[in-house]
Amino acid sequence: MPERVTGAISATFTAETPSTRTQLQHHAQAYPLKIAKTFPFDHNQLGVYVMDASPGVMAGDRYELSWRFGEGTNVYITNQSYTKVHPARKNDTDPASPSSQRQQLSLAAGAYVEYMPEPLMLYKDAHFLSEAEVRMEPGAALIWSEIVCPGRTHRGELFQYERFVSRMTVWYAEELIFSARQRIEPTATQSPQALSRWDNSTHLGTLYLFSNQAGPQLVEGLREKLDTLSQAKPGLYCGVSLTYKHGLAVSVLGSRVYEIANLLTAAWEHIRKDAFHKPSLLVPK
Repeated sequence: MPERVTGAISATFTAETPSTRTQLQHHAQAYPLKIAKTFPFDHNQLGVYVMDASPGVMAGDRYELSWRFGEGTNVYITNQSYTKVHPARKNDTDPASPSSQRQQLSLAAGAYVEYMPEPLMLYKDAHFLSEAEVRMEPGAALIWSEIVCPGRTHRGELFQYERFVSRMTVWYAEELIFSARQRIEPTATQSPQALSRWDNSTHLGTLYLFSNQAGPQLVEGLREKLDTLSQAKPGLYCGVSLTYKHGLAVSVLGSRVYEIANLLTAAWEHIRKDAFHKPSLLVPK
């Protein structure tokens, strides 16, 4: 029996030419998810804000989001607040009811997309699957960012969630160019902070670029910039590397969300400027 979808967004974006403003041509949505607003940004970029009208992702929730970007579109997508994943059970004796979010992105030739949501926060006893499938035509570009928090640290929650699974696949011109799998199952004696894993770090940040603009020169420039910034913040670690083809990855470990977010923002701005000749973008929140 198919899983019941409890929240959904389906959206299509178009642009007459790359030099004209991108428009949200069509969208459908199911509570509690919705596109709250779209804003015209500079240089014909369209800003899209996703809203979850509920307190967060509850036990058993199934979110599905489908994004289609036409030729020459220029879109920035974010959300209004943290994605909060609530416990998978009401009582300790109840069976777990996992929640999930599945996204599909389709980018036509010349589409430029920045997907930059607020951090993901995994509450105590959360059980969450995050899945993304990206299909790109030649000449398209995607910048994808995410930050994962270990719980409500101000309440003393630290790796008290049950399970977090993340999957991402990227196809470029019908070729599988990227596949990432991550599963974290903290226990009382085996947290991700154990030696050889995250050491004393608690938060993980990642930024990907998938584009034919990703190359060694861009990686070296990013590495130099981020190394300088991270060295000024003890306990902040970062790395930059090329993926198999048409991509690069920036990974950051730390213990403060704002420090990781600042480093990923610096990486994003560097990519915008050096790879796509775009100025910095101030995103209103």
